[in-house]
Amino acid sequence: MTKVRNLLKSSIFAFILVFVLECAGIGAAEPKTAPEKKPAPAPASALNNFSYSAESRRDPFEPVNLIKAKRSRESTLIKDKKGVAEDAGYELEELKLVGILRTEKRRLAMMEDMQGKGIIFKKDDYLNKNLWVVDVQDTRVVFGYKLKGEVRNINVDIPKK
Repeated sequence: MTKVRNLLKSSIFAFILVFVLECAGIGAAEPKTAPEKKPAPAPASALNNFSYSAESRRDPFEPVNLIKAKRSRESTLIKDKKGVAEDAGYELEELKLVGILRTEKRRLAMMEDMQGKGIIFKKDDYLNKNLWVVDVQDTRVVFGYKLKGEVRNINVDIPKK
C-alpha cells in the first residue's frame, strides 16, 4: 500500500511538473509582438474649433435666489411704446421702506408691499409709469414722479422704531 501511495505521489508530482513546463514553454514559444501604441492626445489647435452657446441657459455662477428674484420682478414689468420696461403695479402709498442695502458699487432700497412681499429697488428702477427711484442714500430713498409734465422729488426716510 505504501508503494501505491508513493507511486501515486510521484505520478501527480510528475504531472504537475510537466504541466508547468508546458505552460511556460507555450508562452515562450510564441513570438513577441510590439505592444500597440495608443494614439497621441489631440493637439491644442484641435480644441480651438470648439464653440459653446449659452443661449437659453442660466449662468452657472449666478446664485439661484437672484435668478428667482429677477424672474418675479420681470413678471410685473410691462413695455411701453418705446420698448422701455416699466413696473405696472406699485404706488408709493402701497410700499413701506424697510431698509437700505449697501454694496461696494451701489445702494439698494428694500421695500415691502401691503401683503408683506419684499421688493428691492435700485437707482433708476420704475415703480409705475410715472414714479421711479432717483437716488438711494444711506438713510433715505429719493423718488421722482411726473405730474402734468413737471418732475418732482419725494424723500422717504427709513422709519424709526
